[in-house]
Amino acid sequence: MKVFAKISTSFALLALVAGCASDSVYVPKIPPHAQSKLLDYFEQPDNKVFVIAIDPGGDYAFGYDYGKATLKEAAKVAVEKCDASREACGIIAKPYIYAINNKVVYEEMIRKANQAEQKADMEPTVGAQAQIDEATRQEAAGEAGQPTE
Repeated sequence: MKVFAKISTSFALLALVAGCASDSVYVPKIPPHAQSKLLDYFEQPDNKVFVIAIDPGGDYAFGYDYGKATLKEAAKVAVEKCDASREACGIIAKPYIYAINNKVVYEEMIRKANQAEQKADMEPTVGAQAQIDEATRQEAAGEAGQPTE
């Protein structure tokens, strides 16, 4: 029954999104039971990236890494961990970077990925690579270490 509910919700969401011509983008909320994972992440040293994929039903997979020489290295490992967790848990949602160092960029990453997908039909792995590249860009610009509100 849980699988049927996921599939039904996914199709309804897909129909809603496909039928909309507005700039609004669905941004999944972080499930309450994922908060402890985030607390652990924020306590880790810099050059860290947290990636999460959240299904419409609230099931999620995540991955994070920290203490690497560069943010790009941490992002690559975090995406790999999240993808392994997605596969193991049957999560169909795409992964998005939630935080780079102590800056939460989740909504921004979803909006940028949505804009890119509207311009070109991207594969999920290409989207993950684009997010890794964005982490690298932010690191080079010095934006990643700024705390969030």
